Amino acid sequence: MKKLIMLLVLLVSGISFSDTCKWIKKPNIFVTKEIELIKKSNLKGKVYCDVEHDFMTYYVGIDNLEVGLVYNMKGELNYENVSKLINDFENDILKLIPNNIPKKNKKNIPRYYTYRLYIFDEDKKDTFMLFKYILDTNTMDEDWKMYYNNEIFSEVDDEIVGILKRSGYDPTEDIIY
Repeated sequence: MKKLIMLLVLLVSGISFSDTCKWIKKPNIFVTKEIELIKKSNLKGKVYCDVEHDFMTYYVGIDNLEVGLVYNMKGELNYENVSKLINDFENDILKLIPNNIPKKNKKNIPRYYTYRLYIFDEDKKDTFMLFKYILDTNTMDEDWKMYYNNEIFSEVDDEIVGILKRSGYDPTEDIIY
């Protein structure tokens, strides 16, 4: 009986473990650097797990390194809640910008670092991408482009969209899950 119970425990834990998120295999130096910064900043628990069960810390296309962070959403998408999410997100992504890339690797640095803000809506039991920030490393001032999820924000108060646009955000349909 003990063996049967032990076997069931191992089977159940094996099933749940196989369904967990994982880092991509054979990351290059820049993905490895992002993973190190995530771990050092204690942000691993916030890294978005995509539909393929990979932590979103990988290249999408050529020269575009993507990182997704997920936050719990409490309440509705009003100005106060959106402002808090943006503030938390911006503080977190500042910890993930690699500043100490060795000189020999500088020429191969990704052109774009894309950071995506996902929310887990406890009421709907679903995850949605709300914002996307793109850092262009080729510009002198390392220019940021900021985007909001057009589909999500088309369903909320126009005042919030107006504030986002005046703050430099553009709409996007580029959503990755």
